[in-house]
Amino acid sequence: MNEQELKQRVWQALKRITYPGYTRDIVSFGLVERVHVEGRQVTVSLMLSHLPAQRQEEVMRLVQEALGALPDDVVIRVEHATQQAVSASQDPSHARPPTVRRVLAVGSGKGGVGKSTVSVNLAVALARLGLRVGLLDADVYGPNVPRMMGVDTLPPRRQRGRIPTAEAYGVRLISVGFMVQPNQAIAWRGPMTDKLIRQFLADVEWGDLDVLVVDLPPGTGDIAMALAKYGRPEGALLVVTPQAVAWDDALKAATMFHKLDIPLLGFVENMAYFVCDECGKRHLFFPQNRPAPEVLGGEWQPLAQLPFDPALAFAGDAGRPVAADENSPLADAFMALARRVALRLDLPLNKDAEEGAHA
Repeated sequence: MNEQELKQRVWQALKRITYPGYTRDIVSFGLVERVHVEGRQVTVSLMLSHLPAQRQEEVMRLVQEALGALPDDVVIRVEHATQQAVSASQDPSHARPPTVRRVLAVGSGKGGVGKSTVSVNLAVALARLGLRVGLLDADVYGPNVPRMMGVDTLPPRRQRGRIPTAEAYGVRLISVGFMVQPNQAIAWRGPMTDKLIRQFLADVEWGDLDVLVVDLPPGTGDIAMALAKYGRPEGALLVVTPQAVAWDDALKAATMFHKLDIPLLGFVENMAYFVCDECGKRHLFFPQNRPAPEVLGGEWQPLAQLPFDPALAFAGDAGRPVAADENSPLADAFMALARRVALRLDLPLNKDAEEGAHA
């Protein structure tokens, strides 16, 4: 067996190692930086620095066990890829920019529950609290953030190779929607979306941010895993409607965040009720089929319950987020949510904002 055949055999062995808790292998997860073969000595470099220590040890053990089946005369060395190795590969995006203090993932599991609406208005509300906020539209297949923020183009590039952000309502934002025609469908497989998330984290001029809000697509697929790998979020927020099918998918997303070691900050229940203009009473659109408290790991307490209000849809279509309106009950609801989220992420709030978060 020559060096090329040995190298190929090592890669085949690595591709048979499934990432703990998933059916996908560690190679497709991007955890293998390189395989180097010199004579009968094999060096496998792993990218594990973004994982918790316990998970790193687990992956290292699985790799060593898998490569233990190679011939006895083969010397195996498994190592962590160094920062120098990352630079040499000309891929500096294995870690998010050091100027981004916190990353918040906003997911849903299910589409159509108002995840982008919550992401946009939460970002605007956080900016109104005096925080430096970025908004990354990671919903590659349905990039609605530009329309909802009232921006359709990016400014000219100031640095060669760096992508500028648009800015609206005190929020810096990026979206693939700025880079394709409005009606153009994006049919990308995992490696392409993985590369895009890396690029949106590493090659965008985010500047100094207190928090980067990431609007994820529905589901539990490649984009969420790429964000976990390259962005290392400090927390996740799930948006649901009070119906069983929405909660079913939200709980799947919650399980995904748990497996990816992303803390779940809580749930936002959207379209929870409707207030009649004539009678002033609350009416329920959905059957209020919430999971039992023990399923959620404790008492069910949403971070926010948002009403069904046509004003939210009109504002999104017009590119004027309701959270920017200082004289709106809807804006007040998003401001209260922003304070609670900021408190859980340990963001720098002034005294008045901190007291409001506890209210």
